[in-house]
Amino acid sequence: MEDVYEITDALKYFSSSAFIGSVIVLVIASVLLWIIKQYLIKKVAYTRKSDQHKNTFIGMIFNVLQYLVIVVAVILIMKLHGVNVASILTGLGIVATIVGLALQDTLKDIISGINIYNNNFYKVGDMVRWNNEECDVKYFSARVTKFQSLKTNSTYTVCNSQIRSIEKIKDRHSATYLFPFDRDKEAVDEVMQKIADRMKEECEHVKTIHYDGICNIEPTGVTYEIKYTCFAHKSEKVKDMFAAVSYEEFKKSGILPAFSSMYK
Repeated sequence: MEDVYEITDALKYFSSSAFIGSVIVLVIASVLLWIIKQYLIKKVAYTRKSDQHKNTFIGMIFNVLQYLVIVVAVILIMKLHGVNVASILTGLGIVATIVGLALQDTLKDIISGINIYNNNFYKVGDMVRWNNEECDVKYFSARVTKFQSLKTNSTYTVCNSQIRSIEKIKDRHSATYLFPFDRDKEAVDEVMQKIADRMKEECEHVKTIHYDGICNIEPTGVTYEIKYTCFAHKSEKVKDMFAAVSYEEFKKSGILPAFSSMYK
């Protein structure tokens, strides 16, 4: 008889509105989780594989949505079964306040990390000047950033909340040469174009290059300029190669610039 009563109670429970409501909540939650995982994360977050920084951020947001769906589903099911959700949430709120105070530095780092991303301070692979030192951004997360010094190869791990401002090193550069007034312009143009052409063909780090001609007239002569772009962390190597190629071409042509030529 006891078995019969247990079966009867089970049938009553399964036919109750609480059970039906729980099933509906679970079905809806499962569908939402499937959409987030199969469509939003796979189809949206990782569509452009070249933008890993943005993909990581979008994926993180969608993962948060997954946890949010689970939490809401659990709360709804508990409420359907008569559990006092309000008192539980109040208790959780007190616990969250205590945890928040204990982890306030971590929260500051996370908020700063979001701010760094939203305002495009930098991304992995960029060259920046941190503490008066040129560094490569090697790693970025919501909490910390890792910089690697170009000069010493030392790696610095910095909490994001400590990064208030930072200088991103540009990838646009120029090579300027000062020639005396008596130098023939057509001859100078020819040798400068040869330098630009050689750098384009021989230097793999140069992305774009263009000979711009005369850019300034000074009391001591005429300044000619070659503009180019290159990866910031390769700028020093490009400058060295510019100097070597320029020397060879100037020596061949016999047209020499003044000593105040510079690369910037």
